[in-house]
Amino acid sequence: MKVTLSLAFSAVITAFAATASAGERVGDFALIDQSGALHHMAWYDDQKAVVLMPQAVGATDSASVEALQALMAKYEEQAVKFFLINPGLQTDREAVQQDIAALGLDLPVLMDDAQLVAEMLKMSRLDEAVVYNPSSFEVLYRGPVQADMDQAIQQAIDGVKADLLTVSATGSMIEFANASAHANLSYENDIAPIIAENCANCHREGGIAPFAMDSNLAVQGWSPMIREVILTKRMPPGQIDNKVGHKMKNEMNLSDEEMQMLVHWINTGSKVDGENDPLTALVWPDTKWSLGEPDLIVKVPPQSIPATGVVDYMDIPIDLGLEEDVWIRGSEVAPGAPAVLHHIITTVIPPEGAPDFQKILMDILNDLPQEKANSVRSKLFAAIASGEQPDIGEIFREVPEIDVGAFLGAGGGDSASIAGYAPGNNISLNPDGVGGLLKAGSTLNLQMHYTTSGKEETDETEIGIYFYAEGEVPKERMSGGVGNAFTIAIPAQAKDHEMELVTYIPEEAEIYSLMPHMHFRGKRMKFTAVYPDGSEELLLSVPAYSFNWQLAHELEEPLRVPAGTKIVAVGAFDNSSQNAYNPDADSEINWGEQSWEEMFMGFYTWKNVDQGGSD
Repeated sequence: MKVTLSLAFSAVITAFAATASAGERVGDFALIDQSGALHHMAWYDDQKAVVLMPQAVGATDSASVEALQALMAKYEEQAVKFFLINPGLQTDREAVQQDIAALGLDLPVLMDDAQLVAEMLKMSRLDEAVVYNPSSFEVLYRGPVQADMDQAIQQAIDGVKADLLTVSATGSMIEFANASAHANLSYENDIAPIIAENCANCHREGGIAPFAMDSNLAVQGWSPMIREVILTKRMPPGQIDNKVGHKMKNEMNLSDEEMQMLVHWINTGSKVDGENDPLTALVWPDTKWSLGEPDLIVKVPPQSIPATGVVDYMDIPIDLGLEEDVWIRGSEVAPGAPAVLHHIITTVIPPEGAPDFQKILMDILNDLPQEKANSVRSKLFAAIASGEQPDIGEIFREVPEIDVGAFLGAGGGDSASIAGYAPGNNISLNPDGVGGLLKAGSTLNLQMHYTTSGKEETDETEIGIYFYAEGEVPKERMSGGVGNAFTIAIPAQAKDHEMELVTYIPEEAEIYSLMPHMHFRGKRMKFTAVYPDGSEELLLSVPAYSFNWQLAHELEEPLRVPAGTKIVAVGAFDNSSQNAYNPDADSEINWGEQSWEEMFMGFYTWKNVDQGGSD
């Protein structure tokens, strides 16, 4: 535990009112709580005040807890939001949850793993709480809960523009592990390597980011923005909580120390030492293909996208021109106009034609236990007899063994799959010895979704396909599944509408990746494996889901699971006015393909252990 009674910080300061004309503006921030939910302070601007009190496992100030409970009871209906904050003293979410339960509290604990928020708020002791204005990003009070915090909260509720009130605290000191070590950071040795490794690939000339970070001058100029996006968790766009679940090899997150180094360097003036600038020496491949030159390039016919309005989904068939069967090891999409291309779903149509979905359904029903099959048949026939559409969502909830992917064009057996596209997700690469067959005479069907950007664009997307060497036949096939909640009803102004989705893994398999998919109102999603013996294991938590980044999260090591394992996805939607991306907070939102409608989906890749069985 990083708690110390160091005499260097033990001076007691007499209580006083600050002489500033208003609170101390510290800025916006976002943190993940112990349950995996993201709390962004700007989102709470409908509240009069936010209260944050330090928490540490086994060391939370007991007098502060009692005083906080009294304030919570007093201001329960008065637009005041209460949080605990763990200032980087522990990262174990379960231990923190057990600790606050023992304290008799039921509050979100903001996990300030990098200690940057506690530093920004100038919390130095475990009994030093803060009253914060989520609209102006000002600190209105700093000190013990049981001192003058009540007065500061009431002034915030009444709209009184009072001076910042600071009251001395005497509790255990909070040790900020790297604060002194980062006092004299080097741009060349400390900062530039972080930018080169984590940012420059997108933030470069020709990259997908809106500006380049290709020199020390550029990084200095964008320093305020860099600090802001780190503290609000907007960038890097990895979205995941890397303190829980399985390690992801493409997590696109900064480490706690990397975040500290960047923010501390910026806080001390973004100073550049020496003449050498590592960012100017970076060299990028002169190609659009991350995997190298493809064996086959599929050119999508140019699509003219208007500046404004709604663009209907397009279904574009493309003859691949294959005269011989080929085994596929990977594929990659090179978007022509990333500003307007929202996604592509690719479906391989074999030479014998598209699958018969009625036959697929009948085959699935024939493989189900008789009682379940009869139940599904009765629902289908009752709906048809009454002239209504069957409730597909109810059927999939009742029988999770049904593979939704079969109805969405997912292949089976030896059939190859080709990469689709969404921002941050454009490559499909099989492990060595794994692949799929692309038959001569096959075509691709592309479902293409465009969104207008305010400027007329022409999209000329290309898809690169990579073959195994002639005569080389991979021994294994990649499989997977899709979960899709077809029945969605999100109430108007709902701030945290939770849903659950179950996907069934029929055979012993190794899980390779998991991908959440929602639209503008998507807020978070968490994936848990529920094993046949009833035990559970958290696989992945995505507390900061962003519609702008559709990321497939790849496990660093595949996870072997037994037949009958279920992947349970639990997620939430924000259909309130607090959601800045929400097109219409006053309407109930249902399932639909367009971005202003909603989806609740999980995409998974796994490889069956017994490759002699069905995929």
